[in-house]
Amino acid sequence: MDLKRDHWKTVWEDNADNERKTYDSMEVEEALKMVKEGHYGDYYSIWYSISERATLEQAGYVLLEVLHRDIRYLLRANCAGALIRLMNEKQIRGVDLSADRPDQNEFLEKIEKKLGELIENKKGGLHG
Repeated sequence: MDLKRDHWKTVWEDNADNERKTYDSMEVEEALKMVKEGHYGDYYSIWYSISERATLEQAGYVLLEVLHRDIRYLLRANCAGALIRLMNEKQIRGVDLSADRPDQNEFLEKIEKKLGELIENKKGGLHG
């Protein structure tokens, strides 16, 4: 048993849990405002909080905008995961939206089109 590694993991998980509780105690709009301003936290928990509490209409375009920013890969990857969860997307993966590769813009365009369609369908649907 590697006590150093286990200790590091425990500290990380405890801090992530505490950060998540902080985000979950905020109004969704407050967490989205933080994201818009480039404040993402230290443990990637803001993305989970948003994806489990926000609506696609509230968060979709905010998350998409983050994917266009020049930020660290892990931030983009976690943001992409949140957007995919909110969209219930099955065809496009987080890595397609976040990895620095030649077809990244193509995937971003596809997800933006799907996002627009999903939001428009909700507005114009039976309950919209």
